[in-house]
Amino acid sequence: MATGRWRRGDLVLGLYEVREVLEGGGMGLVYRVRHRSWNTDLAVKVPRPELVATAAGRGGFEREAGTWVGLGLHPHVVACLYVRQVDAVPCLFAEWVPGGSLAELVRDGRLYARGGDGLLARLLDLAVQMARGIGHAHEQGLIHQDVKPANIMVDPADGWTAKVTDFGLAGARAAAGESALAPPQASLLASFGGMTPAYCSPEQADAVYGAPVTLTRATDIWSWALSVLEMFTGGPPCEYGQSAPEVLAAFVASGRPAPGAPAMPTALADLLMRCFEVDRDRRPRRMDEIAAAVAEIYQDAVGRPYPRVPAQAVRLLADSLSNQALSLLDLDRAQEAEGLWGEARDIDPHHLPTVYNQSLYRWRRASFSDEDVLSGLRTAKALGEPGQEADRLLGLVQVERGDDTAARALLADAPDGPEVQAARAELSRRGPARRPERLTGHQGEVRAVAVNAAGTVVLTGGADGRARVWDTATGRCRYELPPGAAGALHDDPVPVTAVAVAPDGRAGLVGHRYGPVELWDLTAGTLLGTIGQRGPEVVALALNGSGGAAVTYRTGQVEVWDARAGRLRRTLEHPPASHQKMDPDTWQVLPRIHYEPALVSHVALAEDGSTAVSAAPRSGSVVTWDIARGRPLHQLVMSADRHSTGIDEVALSPGGTAALLLGRWSTTARIWECATDRVRATVPDQIGRHNRVVLSDDATIAASASLSGTEPLRIWELSSGRCLHTISTQIVPSTRPDLPVPLSLTSLALSGDGRLAVLGDREGGIQIHRLAPAGFRAGWHYGRPAAALALARREVDRARFAARATALAEQGDPAAAAEQLRAARAVPGFERHPELRRQWEELGRAAGRRTGLLGIWDCYSFSGTVLAQNVLVAPTPDGTLMVIPGAFGRVHVCDLATGRVQYTFPELLQGNTHTVAVADDGLLAVTADWAGTAHLWDLDAGTRSCELHGDHGLVRALAMDRAGRYALVGDEDGALCLWRLRPAFLQRTMVGHDGAVRLVRLSPDARYAASVGREDGTGRLWDTGTGRPLLAFPVAFGNPDLRFTPDSRRLFVYTGFRMSVWDVRGRRLLYERDGHSESFALSADGGTAATAGTDGTLEVWETGSGRTVCEVPWFSHLFEVSPDGRHVVSASDRALHVWDVRTGQRVHTLEGHPEAVCLVMFAADGRHLISADHRPGLRLWELDYDYDFTAERTDDT
Repeated sequence: MATGRWRRGDLVLGLYEVREVLEGGGMGLVYRVRHRSWNTDLAVKVPRPELVATAAGRGGFEREAGTWVGLGLHPHVVACLYVRQVDAVPCLFAEWVPGGSLAELVRDGRLYARGGDGLLARLLDLAVQMARGIGHAHEQGLIHQDVKPANIMVDPADGWTAKVTDFGLAGARAAAGESALAPPQASLLASFGGMTPAYCSPEQADAVYGAPVTLTRATDIWSWALSVLEMFTGGPPCEYGQSAPEVLAAFVASGRPAPGAPAMPTALADLLMRCFEVDRDRRPRRMDEIAAAVAEIYQDAVGRPYPRVPAQAVRLLADSLSNQALSLLDLDRAQEAEGLWGEARDIDPHHLPTVYNQSLYRWRRASFSDEDVLSGLRTAKALGEPGQEADRLLGLVQVERGDDTAARALLADAPDGPEVQAARAELSRRGPARRPERLTGHQGEVRAVAVNAAGTVVLTGGADGRARVWDTATGRCRYELPPGAAGALHDDPVPVTAVAVAPDGRAGLVGHRYGPVELWDLTAGTLLGTIGQRGPEVVALALNGSGGAAVTYRTGQVEVWDARAGRLRRTLEHPPASHQKMDPDTWQVLPRIHYEPALVSHVALAEDGSTAVSAAPRSGSVVTWDIARGRPLHQLVMSADRHSTGIDEVALSPGGTAALLLGRWSTTARIWECATDRVRATVPDQIGRHNRVVLSDDATIAASASLSGTEPLRIWELSSGRCLHTISTQIVPSTRPDLPVPLSLTSLALSGDGRLAVLGDREGGIQIHRLAPAGFRAGWHYGRPAAALALARREVDRARFAARATALAEQGDPAAAAEQLRAARAVPGFERHPELRRQWEELGRAAGRRTGLLGIWDCYSFSGTVLAQNVLVAPTPDGTLMVIPGAFGRVHVCDLATGRVQYTFPELLQGNTHTVAVADDGLLAVTADWAGTAHLWDLDAGTRSCELHGDHGLVRALAMDRAGRYALVGDEDGALCLWRLRPAFLQRTMVGHDGAVRLVRLSPDARYAASVGREDGTGRLWDTGTGRPLLAFPVAFGNPDLRFTPDSRRLFVYTGFRMSVWDVRGRRLLYERDGHSESFALSADGGTAATAGTDGTLEVWETGSGRTVCEVPWFSHLFEVSPDGRHVVSASDRALHVWDVRTGQRVHTLEGHPEAVCLVMFAADGRHLISADHRPGLRLWELDYDYDFTAERTDDT
C-alpha cells in the first residue's frame, strides 16, 4: 500500500488500522491509526512525496525528524514514539492526543465552553503548559521554529493538558528545499519553508528575504506569545507575525476580548509585550522564566496558587529507549541506536524488546551469530521476562534462522499478530520439517561426500573402498558401489579419496588412493567406465551435466575429461607451491626458493566445459583455466617478490562461477568471480576458523564444519557474512541427553541450491541436514510506551522509596530499608535498574545475609587480541579492575564493570602467560610466562617494577600472598626463590626438588609455602621465615593442585585421584577423599570444596569435616564455588549451570558463549562471575542476591 494514499479502514503493515484521515498542513497527511497489538490510537505523520523525493531532501527530513525522536518524554510534549519506514518512506509515529489542536479549540469555541469563572484559569494554565513544553525542547538544544496554536495539542478530557507537537518538522521542510515565501492565494496560517507567516518573528521574516540570521530561542518566545494572544482574541491576531506589537497594543487599548473570552490581565499583556520586543536580546531569555511569570499572574488573577508543579523531563526507561533506537536505525544512525540500546540494557539487562532488537541488528551485521541471538533471548526469558512474549520473539528468530521445528513449537500459542501471521505463512510455504538424519553403512570412516544440485542424491566414499548412493527422500542406500578397477589391482580395500555427482544426480565419479577414476550410473548402480591415471592419489573431482569431468592428483596435475567418451581433453599444471628454508645457525631466511607440487584439493568445472577452476589453499593459489587453450584465464598466486595472496581456505561453487576466499589473519571474506577476476562482495569473516567450507551454486550460502566433533555445522548467509544457522552434529543418547556424544567429522558437502548439507564422520555414518530457504526476516519489536505523566509518577515513586531506604539505613533499621528497596524495585520499569541494584547490594553487604539469587545479569562480552588464546584473568579484590595477559605478549588492565581497556603496559613478554595474580590492595600484580620469566607490575603507576628470576634456572611456577608482600618463584632447577615485593628484592632461596618445580603456593599470611616437583614426584611444605622444609608428601602422578585455607591453617593437596587435607601447624594428615578429575574448586572462605565424583556427579563437600553436602551432574572439568560456598557454577560445552549447594538444585542456566567454555571464576565479592571461551572471548555476569536482614550476620557474609 503506497504511503500518502491510505483510506479509512486500510490496514498498514498488517498492524495499523487507519481510523481517520486528517489535514496535515504543509508537511503532508496525518492519520489516526489503531495499533492492533497495543489497542491504542497513534498519530502517523507521512511527509509529502516532494519532501523526500531527492536524497538530499530525504536525508534532511530524516535528520530533522530524528531530533523529535531524541527529545524524549515530557508531560507537555507530544511523544514521537518512533520513526518507521513504510514503502521506503520515513513515517513518524506519535502519541495521539484526542482533543485536537488549540487552533481548533479556538476556532470552534470549545476553548471557551463551560468556562465560567474558571475560564481565565484555563487559558493561563494552557499558557504555562505551552511554555514548559517549548522550554523542554530548548533545554535539549532544539528550536521549534513553527510554534502556533495548530501545533499545540490539547486534551480537555485529561484536565486540559497541553502538549507541543511537530518538533523538527519546520527544519525538515526547510532542509528539503521548500521555499519560505507563501505562494499567491496561500493561507497565511499554513507553514512554508519552516515557518508560518502569521506567527513568525521579525528575524524569521528577515531570513525569508535573504538576511543572514541565526534563529535562537527568542524566535519561539515571539511565536508563543502570539499563540497566547490568540486565545484572548478568538482567532489569529494578525496576518504577519512581525506586526504583533502593534496588534497587541491595539487589543489592549480596545479592552474588548473575543466573545466568550475573558479579559487579559494587565500583567500578562505586559509580559507578552516584552516577548514582542523587536530586539530579540530584550525579550525574556528562557521559557521556564516565562512559565514562572505566568504562574504568578495565575495566582494573582485567579486567587489561588498555580496547581501544576514544574514538569521535568521524564527519564526514559528501557521501552522508550529501545523504540528510539529503532527510529534512529531507520534514519541510518546505527551508532546512536547502539548507544541507546546500551542505555536500555544498563537500566534493565534483560529487557526483552531491547535484547531482541539489538541482537537481531547485530546478527544481521554479522557481529552476532544465531546462537548469540538465541542465548540472549533465552537468558532474558529465564532471568527477566518469562512467558508468551519471549516465546513469540524466539519463534520469529527460529523462522529466520531456519529451525522450523523449534519455530512451530514456540509460535503454537502465540497471539495472531502480523509478525506471527507472516512467520506462520512462511512455515506453511516451507512445508513439513524433517529432523536431521544419521545414516550408517560404511565400514570405517567416511572419506568423501558429494550431493547433487537439488539435494536428492548423495554419493559417499569410505575407507573400506566402497561408495554408496543414498536417496535423501527415503533415507535409504540405493546402491553400494563395489571397488571397480582400483579394487581389482589390490588385495586390500583401496580407500575412496574423492567423489563427485552430476547436477542432475544421474551420474557420479569415484576416486581412490590408487587406480583410475570410476564413472557410475547412479540411477542403476552400474559402472560406465574409467578415466584418469592409475598411479597417483586422486584428491578432488568435479562432474558437470554435459559429461565433463575434472580430476586433480597429489602431483598437482589437473585433468579435464570427456567422461562419457573416455577422452582426455586437457592436462593442466597447477602452479607449484614454493617456500624458503632457514639457516639453523643464523636463523636467516636463505635466498633459494624450493618448489613442490601444490595440493589441489578443490576443483570445479563450468557447465559448458569451457573453463575449470583449481584451488590449492595450502599454497594460497586459485586458478581459472581456459580449457581449450590450456592456459590460465586468471590466477591468484604468490607474487614474484614473495607476497602471498592471504588465502588459507577456499570454497568453490559447483559450476566454478565463484570462489569464497578466506584468510587465517583476515577479518573479511571475499567472493571472487572466477570468470571475470572481480571481487563480487567482501563480508565479515567468522568462517575461516573452520577447516571444511563448501559453497552453494549461486554463492549466496556457505556451510562450514570443523574436524572436532564438539563444533557444530554452521550455515552462512554470504550477502551479510552472518552465521545464519548453527546445527549440532553431536549424537544425543536417550539415556543421558545432557551428555551428547561428539563425532569426529571427515567431510562436508552442500547441494547446489543450498538446501541440503551432508557430513561424513569417522564412525562410518553420514548426517543429512535439510536447510530452510533464506530470506525471511523477523520484524522489529516496538515496546508499548507509557505516557510521560505515568513515567513521571513511577520515577517519583522510585525516588521516594529509595530515599526512605537511605534514611532508614542511616537510622540503623536495615530490615525496614530493605522493604522500601523491594518496593522501589517493584515499580514497573525499575525491577533491574542499576541504581537500585547497587543500593540493594550495598545494604545487603552492610547488614544482611545472602540467602539466594534473585537473578543474574549478562553485563557484556568481548573477544579479540585483548585476550590470549589461553584466557587468564585476575580481578582486583575491590571489583574495579582486572589484569588480563593478552595476545602478542601484552598485559592489559581493564575496567571490570565495562570491560574497556584502561591501559596496556608497554613491555612485551616473550612467551604466553600461564600465571597471573593480584594483591588484595589492587596495587601490584605478578605474572609468569612460558618463556621462563616472571614480572612484577605496578598497577597504580602503570609500569613494570622488575623481573622476578629464579636461582639459576628459568621460572616455571609463581605465587603471591594475598597482601602482596611476598612472591614465590619456582625454577626449572628445583629452587624456590622468596621475593619481598615492597621494595622488590630476593630474600631467600630454598632448594628441595630434583628437577623442575611444577607448582608453588604461598599461604595467605606468607608464613608457609608449598611446592610440587615436576620430576621427583614429591610435594613439600616450607617455613618461609627460616627456609626449612616442614613436611614432605608424595605426588606420584596426575596434575596436582595446592590450596591453603584463608586462615593458613590447612593445606589441600589434590592429585586428580586423591584429596589430602593437612593440618599445617601440626603437620599431620587430617583426612583424605577420592577424586576423579584433575579439577578442584575451593570457596574463598575455605569452607566449601568441589571435586568430581565417581558416577558422573560433582561432589560438593564441607572442608572442615569432609562431609558431602550435595551432588550435582558433572558436565566437564570446569567448575567453581562461590566465595561464600552457597553456589557452584559448572560448565557444559557453551553453557554455565548455577547450582544452589543447600538444595542441590539448578537455579539458572546461562547461555551466550558461541564456543566451548574454558574459564569460570568468581570475583572476590561473589557478585560478579567471569567466564571465557575458546574464541577467545570473555563474558561478565552480575549476580543479584537476595538477603535476610532479620537473621544474625555471620562472618562468611
